[in-house]
Amino acid sequence: MQRRNGFTLIELLVVIAIIAILAAILFPVFAQARASARKTSCLSNIKQLALGMTMYCQDYDERFPQWHWDESYNGGSAAVKNDGTTIWWNAIYPYVKNAQVFVCPDNKYDVKTKDDGAWGWFNTNADPIKFAQATNTNVAMATICIGYASSEPLTYSYPKLAGLFRPAETLIVSDGWTTLTGWADHWDQYDPADKNKFNFVRINRIAYPNGWDQSWFGSAIDGPFDPAWDKFARHAGGNNIGYADGHAKYLPASQTTIKLFGLPQ
Repeated sequence: MQRRNGFTLIELLVVIAIIAILAAILFPVFAQARASARKTSCLSNIKQLALGMTMYCQDYDERFPQWHWDESYNGGSAAVKNDGTTIWWNAIYPYVKNAQVFVCPDNKYDVKTKDDGAWGWFNTNADPIKFAQATNTNVAMATICIGYASSEPLTYSYPKLAGLFRPAETLIVSDGWTTLTGWADHWDQYDPADKNKFNFVRINRIAYPNGWDQSWFGSAIDGPFDPAWDKFARHAGGNNIGYADGHAKYLPASQTTIKLFGLPQ
């Protein structure tokens, strides 16, 4: 009588269990590897944008691109309006020459559905091409979701590069919720007599760029800070920052404070 070889039910279940265990171990590792790759790609983008900003400075008397939101063509309160020509991402585009560099691979918002998460109150036109033409901005930037922000105090006060107190520690471009960092208590929280105040005020648009649709406009700005908010950082609890000397690095959300604005100490 011929004997037929095969797996028993128990053996089959053991093999399936082993495969399930291996999958449970490996899938998170693969996910982390993909996240790490996106983080590295983003850091490369930030590096190029930071260099674009510094190259702009060299061509414009060591001054950064200047743009005042309250003087914009749309809804500005100032008597003199400015268009989009000098907003930082448009100003440095000739140095970068690739619109995709302005797109963070981990930005969860889409320009087609989240205007605030795209150009940051700048794009208010349903037709991005017509909007770009109306504001004198590069059409190449019209249909992408810009994932990075430049320091609003820096582009507002129009300082010279040589006038920065600590260029190697001063943010010029980074992961961001909108294309400008906001002021984040820039003027009223800085107290020369209490240097520790820097430790309690985070630049919320930079610290939590993937959480703008959450209710964090309050305790998450002024502290005490809940570590749970770090999940709204873009890259594993932190974000990529480009500095005024041209270098870029990853920074945990807990260290993303107004000290990055380069205020004197």
